[in-house]
Amino acid sequence: MTVRRTSRTIKTAFALCLAAFVAVALTACGTAPSSGANKTLGFVVYDIGVDPWMNVAISTVQEEAEAAGYKLSVVNGHNDIAQMSSGMDQLVAQKVDAILLAPSDQDSMTPSIKRAEAAGIPVIAFSMALSEDAPISSFVGTDDVQVGREQAKMVAGAIGNRGNVALMTGILGSGPQIGRSEGFRAELQENFPDVKLVEEQPNNWANDKTISLTQDWLAKYPAGQINAVVAQGPELAAGARLAKSMGRSEIVFVGNDYPEEMRESILAGDTYGTINGDPKEMAREAVAAMLTLLDGGTVQPKIFVPIPPVTSANVADSPAAY
Repeated sequence: MTVRRTSRTIKTAFALCLAAFVAVALTACGTAPSSGANKTLGFVVYDIGVDPWMNVAISTVQEEAEAAGYKLSVVNGHNDIAQMSSGMDQLVAQKVDAILLAPSDQDSMTPSIKRAEAAGIPVIAFSMALSEDAPISSFVGTDDVQVGREQAKMVAGAIGNRGNVALMTGILGSGPQIGRSEGFRAELQENFPDVKLVEEQPNNWANDKTISLTQDWLAKYPAGQINAVVAQGPELAAGARLAKSMGRSEIVFVGNDYPEEMRESILAGDTYGTINGDPKEMAREAVAAMLTLLDGGTVQPKIFVPIPPVTSANVADSPAAY
């Protein structure tokens, strides 16, 4: 990595990863554990150990499942569709009661979901939206189009409704990237025509890529040529810190999600604000939806968690989500 993170951040990330790997049953190659007791929930995740937000979500799903008397069987997809699909099939063979699915793209998992449906196993999409063809029981997450719109409103207000903005997206093809980009562009076009989107590149929700993009854009756009940088995740705090260290405090930074590092960045004045999508609340809603289905009830096709904005105006009264 091109930036040394604080010891507190490193310890936090390590603790989250450790909790995720110890608390749940994982496999080295993305396959599900061997079949075991009844009352088991499955959770297929596009990648584990790289995203603190998802690690918190996994740990919370584990806690909620255990409280309801269920085991949790977790599949690490290693950001590979073949491994995610294989993991889904093994959870079906294991005869888990229900499956949560957080894939890296919207379309590729539909055949696996159909096989789970044929086996009578409900599938709920978690955080990462799927295509309309996927026969899921529900989607639990944020309204990603609205997240993008809220980010556009925030950054436009911060730069006086006029200026040049660069956008760092998440993983290309993922539900959050598609929805948030759509909402961001639509809000600017419809309501803020003097705010121009001059760059749009993926940072894959990774700190090192965020730093690299920030360095590139600071070099490409001298002072006065770029007014703001927006990212679809909280890793932007690292880019904001870098820009400030290079004397580019005139650039406004707006992120998404609200870990402790982002809260500290807003308090320090490095980051202007963020949209808070709480992984714990999302995980609780997802397990509650699975339990409702398993009890014979019905759930809404889309269950959205709140997305409150956090800026310097309310950060002091807003504890970090994780």
